[in-house]
Amino acid sequence: MIPSEEGIRLAKRVADEQNCSRREAEALIVAGGVQVAGQVVTDPARRVRPEQAVQVNRLVSMAALAPMTLVVFKPAHRVANLAWLQDTAGLKAAQPGIWGPERLAKMQMPMPLPKPASGLCIFTDDVGVLRHLEDRRSPMEEEWMATLGGEVPEGLIRGLNGPGIRASINRQTETLTVLRIAGKDIDGLELGRWLDVRCPLQDLRRQRVGRLSLAPLAPGQWRHLADHERF
Repeated sequence: MIPSEEGIRLAKRVADEQNCSRREAEALIVAGGVQVAGQVVTDPARRVRPEQAVQVNRLVSMAALAPMTLVVFKPAHRVANLAWLQDTAGLKAAQPGIWGPERLAKMQMPMPLPKPASGLCIFTDDVGVLRHLEDRRSPMEEEWMATLGGEVPEGLIRGLNGPGIRASINRQTETLTVLRIAGKDIDGLELGRWLDVRCPLQDLRRQRVGRLSLAPLAPGQWRHLADHERF
Protein backbone atom coordinates (compact mmCIF):
# COMPACT_ATOMS: atom_id res chain seq x y z
CA MET A 1 0.00 0.00 0.00
CA ILE A 2 1.46 3.39 -0.94
CA PRO A 3 1.68 6.19 1.69
CA SER A 4 -1.04 8.31 0.08
CA GLU A 5 -3.48 5.41 0.46
CA GLU A 6 -2.47 4.88 4.09
CA GLY A 7 -3.29 8.47 4.97
CA ILE A 8 -1.54 10.63 7.57
CA ARG A 9 -1.20 10.43 11.33
CA LEU A 10 -4.32 11.59 13.14
CA ALA A 11 -2.29 13.94 15.36
CA LYS A 12 -0.93 15.76 12.29
CA ARG A 13 -4.39 16.00 10.74
CA VAL A 14 -5.90 17.45 13.93
CA ALA A 15 -3.00 19.88 14.40
CA ASP A 16 -3.36 21.14 10.85
CA GLU A 17 -7.15 21.49 10.96
CA GLN A 18 -7.32 22.97 14.48
CA ASN A 19 -4.27 25.21 14.02
CA CYS A 20 -2.65 23.88 17.21
CA SER A 21 0.63 22.22 18.14
CA ARG A 22 1.20 18.49 17.70
CA ARG A 23 1.44 18.12 21.48
CA GLU A 24 -1.96 19.76 21.95
CA ALA A 25 -3.44 17.59 19.22
CA GLU A 26 -2.11 14.41 20.85
CA ALA A 27 -3.49 15.46 24.26
CA LEU A 28 -6.88 16.09 22.72
CA ILE A 29 -6.91 12.73 20.95
CA VAL A 30 -5.92 10.62 23.98
CA ALA A 31 -8.59 12.46 26.00
CA GLY A 32 -11.28 11.12 23.68
CA GLY A 33 -12.09 14.43 22.02
CA VAL A 34 -11.63 13.30 18.40
CA GLN A 35 -13.86 11.12 16.24
CA VAL A 36 -12.92 9.56 12.92
CA ALA A 37 -15.90 8.62 10.76
CA GLY A 38 -18.14 8.89 13.82
CA GLN A 39 -15.99 6.70 16.10
CA VAL A 40 -13.84 7.98 19.00
CA VAL A 41 -10.14 7.33 18.33
CA THR A 42 -7.58 7.76 21.13
CA ASP A 43 -4.43 6.72 19.23
CA PRO A 44 -2.55 9.78 17.89
CA ALA A 45 -0.61 7.52 15.50
CA ARG A 46 -3.77 6.20 13.82
CA ARG A 47 -3.63 6.95 10.12
CA VAL A 48 -6.62 8.58 8.47
CA ARG A 49 -7.39 9.05 4.81
CA PRO A 50 -8.40 12.40 3.31
CA GLU A 51 -11.98 11.26 2.69
CA GLN A 52 -12.49 10.23 6.34
CA ALA A 53 -14.34 12.86 8.38
CA VAL A 54 -12.56 14.04 11.54
CA GLN A 55 -14.62 15.78 14.24
CA VAL A 56 -13.25 17.56 17.32
CA ASN A 57 -15.13 18.10 20.58
CA ARG A 58 -14.05 21.52 21.86
CA LEU A 59 -15.38 20.88 25.38
CA VAL A 60 -13.22 17.80 25.75
CA SER A 61 -10.34 19.84 24.34
CA MET A 62 -10.55 22.31 27.21
CA ALA A 63 -10.66 19.52 29.80
CA ALA A 64 -7.82 17.64 28.13
CA LEU A 65 -5.42 20.57 27.92
CA ALA A 66 -6.15 22.47 31.13
CA PRO A 67 -3.97 21.62 34.17
CA MET A 68 -5.91 19.74 36.82
CA THR A 69 -5.53 19.01 40.52
CA LEU A 70 -7.50 16.36 42.40
CA VAL A 71 -7.83 15.95 46.14
CA VAL A 72 -8.62 12.43 47.34
CA PHE A 73 -9.48 10.86 50.69
CA LYS A 74 -7.14 7.87 50.78
CA PRO A 75 -8.31 5.08 53.11
CA ALA A 76 -5.81 3.62 55.54
CA HIS A 77 -3.67 0.67 54.42
CA ARG A 78 -4.14 1.43 50.72
CA VAL A 79 -1.27 2.33 48.42
CA ALA A 80 -1.97 5.68 46.82
CA ASN A 81 -0.82 5.53 43.21
CA LEU A 82 -2.17 6.26 39.74
CA ALA A 83 -3.71 2.79 39.32
CA TRP A 84 -5.66 3.17 42.57
CA LEU A 85 -6.72 6.69 41.61
CA GLN A 86 -8.14 5.52 38.30
CA ASP A 87 -9.78 2.29 39.44
CA THR A 88 -10.92 2.91 43.00
CA ALA A 89 -11.88 6.56 42.78
CA GLY A 90 -13.93 5.91 39.64
CA LEU A 91 -12.51 8.57 37.35
CA LYS A 92 -13.33 6.66 34.19
CA ALA A 93 -16.99 6.47 35.10
CA ALA A 94 -17.11 10.12 36.13
CA GLN A 95 -15.57 11.51 32.94
CA PRO A 96 -15.36 8.95 30.14
CA GLY A 97 -12.51 9.69 27.76
CA ILE A 98 -10.79 12.32 29.87
CA TRP A 99 -8.84 9.89 32.01
CA GLY A 100 -7.02 7.79 29.46
CA PRO A 101 -3.71 6.18 30.43
CA GLU A 102 -1.68 8.86 28.64
CA ARG A 103 -3.34 11.71 30.54
CA LEU A 104 -3.26 9.86 33.84
CA ALA A 105 0.45 9.10 33.44
CA LYS A 106 1.16 12.83 33.61
CA MET A 107 -0.40 13.18 37.07
CA GLN A 108 2.04 13.37 39.98
CA MET A 109 1.53 12.97 43.72
CA PRO A 110 3.38 15.59 45.79
CA MET A 111 3.57 15.07 49.55
CA PRO A 112 2.64 11.34 49.35
CA LEU A 113 0.92 9.57 52.22
CA PRO A 114 2.41 6.40 53.76
CA LYS A 115 0.35 3.25 53.27
CA PRO A 116 -0.83 2.89 56.91
CA ALA A 117 -2.15 6.49 57.05
CA SER A 118 -5.42 7.83 55.71
CA GLY A 119 -6.51 11.27 54.66
CA LEU A 120 -5.81 14.04 52.19
CA CYS A 121 -3.88 12.97 49.11
CA ILE A 122 -3.13 15.20 46.13
CA PHE A 123 -2.73 14.33 42.44
CA THR A 124 -1.90 17.03 39.90
CA ASP A 125 -0.41 17.78 36.49
CA ASP A 126 -0.30 21.51 37.27
CA VAL A 127 3.35 22.61 37.29
CA GLY A 128 2.57 25.60 39.51
CA VAL A 129 0.90 23.43 42.15
CA LEU A 130 3.78 20.95 42.07
CA ARG A 131 6.38 23.67 42.59
CA HIS A 132 4.38 25.20 45.43
CA LEU A 133 3.88 21.93 47.31
CA GLU A 134 7.44 20.68 46.79
CA ASP A 135 9.23 23.94 47.64
CA ARG A 136 11.64 22.92 50.41
CA ARG A 137 12.39 26.57 51.20
CA SER A 138 8.80 27.08 52.34
CA PRO A 139 7.23 23.72 53.28
CA MET A 140 3.48 23.47 53.63
CA GLU A 141 1.91 23.13 57.05
CA GLU A 142 0.01 19.90 57.59
CA GLU A 143 -2.59 18.95 60.17
CA TRP A 144 -2.88 15.35 61.34
CA MET A 145 -5.46 13.66 63.55
CA ALA A 146 -4.19 10.67 65.54
CA THR A 147 -6.59 8.30 67.31
CA LEU A 148 -4.96 6.42 70.20
CA GLY A 149 -6.38 3.67 72.37
CA GLY A 150 -7.16 4.76 75.93
CA GLU A 151 -5.73 7.78 77.68
CA VAL A 152 -2.37 9.08 76.53
CA PRO A 153 0.54 8.67 78.93
CA GLU A 154 1.87 11.65 80.79
CA GLY A 155 4.45 13.55 78.81
CA LEU A 156 3.30 12.42 75.36
CA ILE A 157 1.90 15.84 74.38
CA ARG A 158 5.01 17.52 75.74
CA GLY A 159 7.17 15.11 73.74
CA LEU A 160 5.31 15.89 70.54
CA ASN A 161 5.50 19.65 70.86
CA GLY A 162 8.70 21.08 69.51
CA PRO A 163 10.08 23.57 67.00
CA GLY A 164 7.40 24.05 64.34
CA ILE A 165 5.05 21.38 65.75
CA ARG A 166 1.95 21.94 67.87
CA ALA A 167 0.08 19.06 69.50
CA SER A 168 -3.08 19.09 71.62
CA ILE A 169 -5.88 16.79 72.72
CA ASN A 170 -8.85 17.20 70.40
CA ARG A 171 -11.14 14.67 72.10
CA GLN A 172 -10.79 12.16 74.91
CA THR A 173 -12.93 9.36 76.37
CA GLU A 174 -12.20 6.37 78.56
CA THR A 175 -11.41 4.24 75.52
CA LEU A 176 -9.65 6.59 73.11
CA THR A 177 -7.85 9.88 72.68
CA VAL A 178 -7.78 11.96 69.50
CA LEU A 179 -4.77 14.23 69.08
CA ARG A 180 -4.46 17.18 66.74
CA ILE A 181 -0.90 17.63 65.43
CA ALA A 182 0.04 20.52 63.15
CA GLY A 183 3.39 21.48 61.72
CA LYS A 184 5.74 21.49 58.74
CA ASP A 185 7.93 18.69 57.43
CA ILE A 186 5.95 16.03 59.31
CA ASP A 187 6.89 12.51 58.26
CA GLY A 188 3.64 10.56 58.59
CA LEU A 189 5.35 7.19 58.77
CA GLU A 190 7.75 8.27 61.51
CA LEU A 191 4.97 10.05 63.39
CA GLY A 192 2.84 6.91 63.36
CA ARG A 193 5.68 4.73 64.60
CA TRP A 194 6.57 7.18 67.37
CA LEU A 195 2.97 7.32 68.61
CA ASP A 196 2.35 3.58 68.38
CA VAL A 197 5.32 2.80 70.63
CA ARG A 198 3.87 4.99 73.38
CA CYS A 199 0.17 4.28 72.99
CA PRO A 200 -1.70 1.92 70.63
CA LEU A 201 -2.31 3.85 67.41
CA GLN A 202 -5.73 3.16 65.92
CA ASP A 203 -5.77 5.69 63.08
CA LEU A 204 -3.56 8.43 61.66
CA ARG A 205 -5.24 10.80 59.24
CA ARG A 206 -3.92 13.84 57.38
CA GLN A 207 -6.70 16.37 57.73
CA ARG A 208 -5.23 19.45 56.06
CA VAL A 209 -2.45 20.64 53.75
CA GLY A 210 -1.93 24.39 53.88
CA ARG A 211 -5.39 25.94 53.71
CA LEU A 212 -6.97 22.93 52.00
CA SER A 213 -9.02 20.64 54.25
CA LEU A 214 -10.14 17.06 53.73
CA ALA A 215 -13.81 17.90 54.32
CA PRO A 216 -16.36 17.07 52.98
CA LEU A 217 -14.85 13.96 51.39
CA ALA A 218 -15.47 10.43 52.65
CA PRO A 219 -12.89 7.61 52.28
CA GLY A 220 -12.34 6.82 48.59
CA GLN A 221 -14.01 10.01 47.34
CA TRP A 222 -12.31 12.73 45.28
CA ARG A 223 -13.01 16.18 43.89
CA HIS A 224 -11.44 18.73 41.60
CA LEU A 225 -9.58 21.64 43.12
CA ALA A 226 -11.68 24.69 42.24
CA ASP A 227 -10.08 27.66 40.48
CA HIS A 228 -10.44 29.88 43.54
CA GLU A 229 -8.91 27.36 46.00
CA ARG A 230 -5.33 27.77 47.08
CA PHE A 231 -3.02 25.72 49.27
